[in-house]
Amino acid sequence: MDAFVSSARRKGSAVVVGLDPDPRHLPPELLSRVRESALTEAGAVREFCLGILEAVESEAAAVKLQLAYFERLGPEGMEVYSDLIQASHALGLPTIADAKRGDVGHVAATYAEAHLSIYGATGVTVNPYMGADAVEPFLEEARRLGRGGGVFVLVATSNSSALDVQDSSAPPLYETASGLVGSLGEVGEAGYLDAGAVVGVTRPEVGRRVRELLPEALFLAPGYGAQKGAASDVKALLDTRGAGVLVNSSRGILRAFERLERQTSSAGGDYRSGARDAARRMREDLEAAGIRA
Repeated sequence: MDAFVSSARRKGSAVVVGLDPDPRHLPPELLSRVRESALTEAGAVREFCLGILEAVESEAAAVKLQLAYFERLGPEGMEVYSDLIQASHALGLPTIADAKRGDVGHVAATYAEAHLSIYGATGVTVNPYMGADAVEPFLEEARRLGRGGGVFVLVATSNSSALDVQDSSAPPLYETASGLVGSLGEVGEAGYLDAGAVVGVTRPEVGRRVRELLPEALFLAPGYGAQKGAASDVKALLDTRGAGVLVNSSRGILRAFERLERQTSSAGGDYRSGARDAARRMREDLEAAGIRA
């Protein structure tokens, strides 16, 4: 996870900008060009996301690309996915492929090669439900590439029904998943395991327990903003150094232009400045709560 920690410390930011580009919620100027057949949906998503990247580069530590939104656009969408990973890296932003993959060993190895080697993401999210052999190939590929990347294993997610499964046993499945992360990860130069954990900010009491079990893991924390998680909730996830958490926001940044529309009564606003301002406010909010990069 050295690439993520290095970027966060260099920027003084724990912000991860999530690219979840829903074509139904693009700025009006892009939507009109799609309707006029001057631009494909995939082309509009590319232009939009490139503008977002340039706007937030100074405020963000990393970028997370939600694969579903690119797969839905077909082959051209996967080209956009590839282009955005390259563009992020050109701006010095490490990338997380939010693929949530998990399968038997030889299939997991193929997924790992696809997203970490072929497409070139720095890290990837992984589903541990099938056990260690669904996770290890991703770690092996990240280590082979030697780019300071790693995997973020789903441990305690932020969605509303998560605990129906993750807290349905004794011990809870999130504790079992935490044990898997701790057993597979290796500590890097930055002091964190190369196996990180996805831990939502929406249930701080669970996050606090996961941190007890994983004192050396880097957390990827969804749920801030649109899912009602607050900076104060993130504090439960911090390590003893007051750090160790990368906080994701997607809709709150990508759709900040909609708030500008409502405030100014103008169509579309400036989506770039809206995203930049939203990312800056998020960084400052986290800093004010004592969350260090």
